Amino acid sequence: MTLRITNHAKYTILCALFAITACGGGDKPKDDAPPKGADAPGESPEAYRKRQQAFADSVLNASKPVAKVVEQLGKGYAVGPVALRDTIASLAENSGCFKKGRATDPYLAGTVSIFAHMAVIGIDLMQVQKSGTSWTSAAGELVNACLETEMKNWKLDMRYGKPAAYVVQVQFKSDTLSLPKADSAAKSKTAPTKKP
Repeated sequence: MTLRITNHAKYTILCALFAITACGGGDKPKDDAPPKGADAPGESPEAYRKRQQAFADSVLNASKPVAKVVEQLGKGYAVGPVALRDTIASLAENSGCFKKGRATDPYLAGTVSIFAHMAVIGIDLMQVQKSGTSWTSAAGELVNACLETEMKNWKLDMRYGKPAAYVVQVQFKSDTLSLPKADSAAKSKTAPTKKP
């Protein structure tokens, strides 16, 4: 009886060792080990800023034009008139929603497609059209959610078009120029003050 348990125990230990070896258990880096390439010199703040701006520009340039979004949505949708687009863009920019997203990601940029249903009483439904919306990061979802809430309070009458399902786009650009520069922050601390 004892011999059988010992053989079973040996078999179990061998299987466990085989599983650990097969899964590479001994090759895993420790959680506190520095990542590969950590010894490489760091990127300057200005280079990082330029890289983030280039990425934001590429996302904005790659976003689907509103006509393509409308085409994909199919029959019954139309590109919103310029006056409707400009009014919605102004409301969106003044809503403070983009600032909420930028608080999470200071380099946030994106294109938001907005569906607006014009009825005989004016626009009775507005919402973010996800299929035509793209952001540089997940912080854009905060902006989308905020806009969805804000749009419930926007009242637009019939002067913006005949009854139809319109789609307009609003672009939010990453304004890296408004971010404080590391050089100017350092200079402002060391700059001598003039005596009156």
